[in-house]
Amino acid sequence: MKNIIKLNLDKINFHPLTNKFDRAFLYLLFISLALRVIWLDKPLGSLIFDEKYYVNVVRIILKLPHDPDVYQNAPLGFDPNKEHPFLAKGIIALSTALLGDNAWGWRLPSVIFGALTIFIFYLLIKEISKKDFLALFSTFLLSFDNLIFVHSRIATLDIFMLFFMLFGFYLYFKNKIVLSALALSLSTLCKLGGLYGFLTIIIFHFIKEYKNKKLNWYNFASWLEKFTISYIVFGIALLTLMDRIWVGYSNPFEHMAYIYNYTKSLTRLVPEGIESYPWQWLLNQVEIPYLKVDVNVYSNETIIKTFTSIYFVGAMNPAIIYLCIPAIVYSAYSFYEKSEEITLFSVILFAATYLPFYPMSLILHRIMYIFYFLNTIPSVCIAISYLFLDQKPPWIIILIYSMAVVAGFAFLFPFKAIP
Repeated sequence: MKNIIKLNLDKINFHPLTNKFDRAFLYLLFISLALRVIWLDKPLGSLIFDEKYYVNVVRIILKLPHDPDVYQNAPLGFDPNKEHPFLAKGIIALSTALLGDNAWGWRLPSVIFGALTIFIFYLLIKEISKKDFLALFSTFLLSFDNLIFVHSRIATLDIFMLFFMLFGFYLYFKNKIVLSALALSLSTLCKLGGLYGFLTIIIFHFIKEYKNKKLNWYNFASWLEKFTISYIVFGIALLTLMDRIWVGYSNPFEHMAYIYNYTKSLTRLVPEGIESYPWQWLLNQVEIPYLKVDVNVYSNETIIKTFTSIYFVGAMNPAIIYLCIPAIVYSAYSFYEKSEEITLFSVILFAATYLPFYPMSLILHRIMYIFYFLNTIPSVCIAISYLFLDQKPPWIIILIYSMAVVAGFAFLFPFKAIP
């Protein structure tokens, strides 16, 4: 058994007993997991942001009592939320069936997949860069970003999509092309944003081969054929299976047509309320109040003070997002100078997961929200970490910046008082 464990750890290049960075990562993972679990069921009886929809979707799937104002007259036993594929909702439904219709049942899957996202991100950066400190610092930033944190403890679809996307990237760099395509299809079957992960790999592979002067059009076409067919076959096969059992479609193409038409209808000339333009995300503008609980303090039946006890907000850690553009530009310039795969990956991931929102906004007037930036945050964390590592500032500078990241996280931490 000991030899099997050692062999598996060798395969993923993870040695916490002998590698100080791997050991430090385990402490980071433990802290991250504890922060995601603490007060998971608070505030009692409240649904946070889009949990209003997804928790009631799960209840309908499991034939449990649900809010009649959400998906009115939906047939019990089937997913009424047809605008998104079923997979992430199915995972939440399985947890709810096992743990009960309560906050732990709905939210624990997000906590687990949030922790897995942190773990696979660390392994991914180690695999690409071969630099342990870069992997550790990038993962520290990802762990303490507020948007990643919040979606790692509420019952929404995004963290499932992100985990499978990063897992697909990891498998690609392990040269497991078919399994990479499978993971990316699972990402897309959680939420359509998984498509950007598929796009990332294709662009990255092409530029890497071209830059290394290894581009052979026949070989690239063969690789692209294998990767694309695997992605499509896995995606359609699994979509068909889930649609027939839990969604009510006998034909997956009908479901895809519905998703396309629904998405196409989400337009508005000028954003309203919590809607935003993609360029606003870079400045943390149009934050979304996911849930706010204010407490009144009374004296002799008179309110003498009001304070916020809980405030979940959809926004990035300011210490991270405000370095986004300079860090990405630095990575692009560094790739031009040094041709390192890690800088190319961070730039391509940023471009593929973020830039498509510009034509969608400017030309199609697509309705958007700040949490659409979730898939892009890993690229920003990589770029910032690379900037620090490449510039080699005094350790005190890195320490001060790390403290700023923790302070930004603490400022946005949803629990302002002990529940």
